Amino acid sequence: MNFESISQEIIDFIKNEIEYIKSNGIVLGISGGIDSTVLAYLATRAIGPEKVMGLILPDETVTPSSDVEDALRICSNLKINYKKMAVNKPKESFLELINDKDANNMLLTGNLVARIRMCMLYYYSGLMGRLVLGSSNKTELMLGYFTKFGDGAADLLPLGDLYKTQLLGLAKYLEIPISVMEKKSSARLWADQFTEDELGLPFIQLDKILQCFENTNDLRYGEQAILKEFPNLPIAVIQAIRRRIENNQHKQAYPPICKISN
Repeated sequence: MNFESISQEIIDFIKNEIEYIKSNGIVLGISGGIDSTVLAYLATRAIGPEKVMGLILPDETVTPSSDVEDALRICSNLKINYKKMAVNKPKESFLELINDKDANNMLLTGNLVARIRMCMLYYYSGLMGRLVLGSSNKTELMLGYFTKFGDGAADLLPLGDLYKTQLLGLAKYLEIPISVMEKKSSARLWADQFTEDELGLPFIQLDKILQCFENTNDLRYGEQAILKEFPNLPIAVIQAIRRRIENNQHKQAYPPICKISN
């Protein structure tokens, strides 16, 4: 892939959208991970550091200190304004308020954290008259590997047409810090959460499978193409990926509206 060309396309996209909407700039979450780092680099090149606000929003019971250190270093390197605010207090207040027997459910609590972060991003978006940039990539979007109205919510998704492996190539081209490049992908919604472990396959294999599904209008027909390319991969694994795609399609759709006949 021509990462110089891809980089310029994304830069132009961000710049043009900001100018078209007449926004004052952008707000984005900076986690210390690869996706948000690449996005911060490109956004800064697109509209200048003075129009980029980064929010560092760790969950201090989950987020490693190295993530926060990397996020701070990125903001410093790019010379962008930032705020660091832990999400623990709003999370704990919410769980105390509902006082529900499922309050310790790991997935529910993780989704809550993702939505708290997005609430904070949109608060600053409104305060500053700016757009929220989302860092979801194509792998995550196809699989529905994001929290609905959480990290999946955004005004613009500049990285949404790049698979994770392609994004890694772009990160190398942009020469983002090695400490970020070598980090295992994680949403950091609970302790020891790693994306490839959850999805069951390494990105290099997963993205090739998703490309096969993308190139067919029938997901079941796509399974046969994948079996030809990966003859040693159990059919159950391929079917699990297909079901994940099918079951999570609602995350990308606008909520259905009841059309009144009269």
